[in-house]
Amino acid sequence: MFKPSRADLSERPNSPENLVRGFQGRALQSRQRFTLPDFDLAKMKCVGRSEVIFYHSDKRDPNDPKGEGAQGHMKRFYHTQRPLSYLYVSTPIVDEFVEDLVSMCRESGMARQAANKELKPIGPAPDTIVELAELEHIDLKVGDQKVELYFRNFGLYVWDDMKTLMAWNPNDSAQNVYIWASHHTHVNWRGIID
Repeated sequence: MFKPSRADLSERPNSPENLVRGFQGRALQSRQRFTLPDFDLAKMKCVGRSEVIFYHSDKRDPNDPKGEGAQGHMKRFYHTQRPLSYLYVSTPIVDEFVEDLVSMCRESGMARQAANKELKPIGPAPDTIVELAELEHIDLKVGDQKVELYFRNFGLYVWDDMKTLMAWNPNDSAQNVYIWASHHTHVNWRGIID
């Protein structure tokens, strides 16, 4: 039986290894070396305000750690993002629907508001990323409209700063990379926290 260390259960983990052990509720299973797609953080486009992230994981549910809530059972989780968080996409954009969202975000002034609040992706790019879960979809607000953006075969990751969330399909280099920008989001053993 896995026994997490005090560092694994820290509110602010000091290493990706501590983060993954605390978040998943199990020992580190593997490390993989891969190259992130080439994307420029300064050229990323605002897709909209991120309201709720829905994801699937077999992690332990801190609110129900026994039975189906135990580590090893695939479960659906959601994270409501409060205060503000904005979703950005790498360029060039390969999905017409996402391209339309970017246009709506720009035309409504939402992209400018996010930039004025300094809610945009900042670097440097990470040396290490931690896989958290399988991303299902995101509830967005784009201008005055509510939109659901669904993902297929995308993972939900966090950078080694333990704060920057990223969505990416490592098996399809043609897909865009998505990055969240927030002043408050971080990840620890309890999950994604604001």
